Amino acid sequence: MTYRRSRLAADHTELLWAERCVRRLPMLYARGVDRRDWQLVRSCFADGAFVAGTRDALPVDEYLARLRPGVECFPVTMHFMGNQLADVDEGCRSGQVETYAVAYHFQGDTAGADHPDNLVVGVRYHDEVVCTEQGWRIIRRSVSGDWRNGPYPGRGT
Repeated sequence: MTYRRSRLAADHTELLWAERCVRRLPMLYARGVDRRDWQLVRSCFADGAFVAGTRDALPVDEYLARLRPGVECFPVTMHFMGNQLADVDEGCRSGQVETYAVAYHFQGDTAGADHPDNLVVGVRYHDEVVCTEQGWRIIRRSVSGDWRNGPYPGRGT
């Protein structure tokens, strides 16, 4: 009976650790984007990953190449990551996580300035993840744009 309980505890510990790693991926992505650390952003994705964003659906490297200038045209961005629901398979080899986010994109000298080109969006990141030799990585992301206040850069409203 002791073996059964200790094996069960080990299984739960492995599952909890996997869920922690899975939940961390969208947070690391947001940190990378806001700090303009594109190497950190890329490290969140597996080779061969695919992203269906609010504006483009492309392989990850092409997607990030298009995302970067759109983000960097704003002097300040801040992603506030909220509710998360993560699931990991029993073998702790794959899973998914949905993360709600509010992303602030500010123009002007002061982040809080009432600038007409400021952009604030509410999105949900839907990530399919896998455990690789390098750790947990996003293999497929789709982004649901729930709401927007302000114009996308270069497109007006």
